Amino acid sequence: MTGQTRPLASRRVLGEALARRAYGERRVRLASRDLSGCEHLVSTRRGLFAVARDGHRLIAHGQFFGLTVAGNTLFAFEACDRPSALSRLGRIVRLHRAGDEIVAADVFVDGLDNGCHQIDLIGDTLFVADTYRQIVVAIEPDGTVHEYQPIPLAAARDWENGYVHLNSLIASGDYRLALLHNGAGHTGLCSEVAILDADWRLIERRPLAGSGCHGLAVLEDGTLLSCGSFAGELIGSDGLRVKVTELMTRGLSVGREEIVVGGSVFAERDVRDRSTGEVFFLDRDYQLLGTLAMPAPPTEIRRIDGADLSLSNHVHRLGLEVRWPARPTPAAITTGERVKGVWP
Repeated sequence: MTGQTRPLASRRVLGEALARRAYGERRVRLASRDLSGCEHLVSTRRGLFAVARDGHRLIAHGQFFGLTVAGNTLFAFEACDRPSALSRLGRIVRLHRAGDEIVAADVFVDGLDNGCHQIDLIGDTLFVADTYRQIVVAIEPDGTVHEYQPIPLAAARDWENGYVHLNSLIASGDYRLALLHNGAGHTGLCSEVAILDADWRLIERRPLAGSGCHGLAVLEDGTLLSCGSFAGELIGSDGLRVKVTELMTRGLSVGREEIVVGGSVFAERDVRDRSTGEVFFLDRDYQLLGTLAMPAPPTEIRRIDGADLSLSNHVHRLGLEVRWPARPTPAAITTGERVKGVWP
């Protein structure tokens, strides 16, 4: 057992040292520039991968989470230290592509918390779910940073005093949505969606039919789709529940013809880089098309071309907004009628 542990520890120490060095040099550690044959990027704690149903290709070394796309530019959050470390070595890197080739890579902004999760562009502003600090960071095109506090402050993992693990966000019309994990294993609570105004001020919290949830997508019919992570499901605001895997579902991409979902073995956060994972390809009727084994658990998945219903700007271009089942009237409760309406 000791002989197996030491090499793992040595590789981890070396990886952390290389990541810190790359951070100091403002260098992106590209492993390949080739995106050919792949429609999706998958971020993991052991690198950024381009994937297709028949295989994966390592694109960049590092611990990656959030992904978003603007035209031919791919944005990714990279933590250059352990997610729980207080060193603030988190950064947003940009990969610039021409067709199927990455032609340049640079660092857009650094000095972020290592525990940031999902990122997304709303208009030209990049928003970051700063999960452990329970805030949303807004980064303007010139690098100017603003912070929003949609949920009251709480210490990381202090579930008894208001920590909610805000891990995902998306825009819907004039509203902003933030996914609150809620730590069911500690609190017994299902996950919720916080409905916020354009200044990230809380309007309402709506429960989801799942726990430990990750990821948000707005479907064409107004359904809000998410990963019901702890049950290995996809769940919808319309009552949809689809079993995908016995693994934890995390990482969600929704294209016109295909849904791609990540599956992870559940493990403590600081050792998740030692686990493996899978990527599941589904059609839009939630039927399995294929499964791809991954060398690490997926943390996020996005279409390379940006035509993804998990991306706010694409949702806006299509004119989509979430439609949530209206709160039932007494008559509806009596008759069993389901009423749909635009919230809140």
